[in-house]
Amino acid sequence: MEENNNWSEINKNISEVKNKIKDGLHQDNLTDDLINSFKNTLESASKTFSELMSNIENTVTDEEIKNEAMSVIKKIGAEMEENIKNASSKVSDYFESNKNLEEE
Repeated sequence: MEENNNWSEINKNISEVKNKIKDGLHQDNLTDDLINSFKNTLESASKTFSELMSNIENTVTDEEIKNEAMSVIKKIGAEMEENIKNASSKVSDYFESNKNLEEE
């Protein structure tokens, strides 16, 4: 149940970032805010995965199931981290290219 709440919190954070982009594209500090939001989302997801792994480690007794579950969680975590890094890079690139256009 707690994992669902954490995913809802992550989705909420991502929605907030999306709304910030829509509402304030012309704010000077938006890039920093977005980077911080992505960082917070990543930290929240990392904490969620750590808690899930701990729960599996402490409750699942079948070693094969435990190892498979841990492997899946690690893969999901790595993929999510990569997606967030890519999104963060794209946002930074977008603002950098807009800054360059404004300077011309």
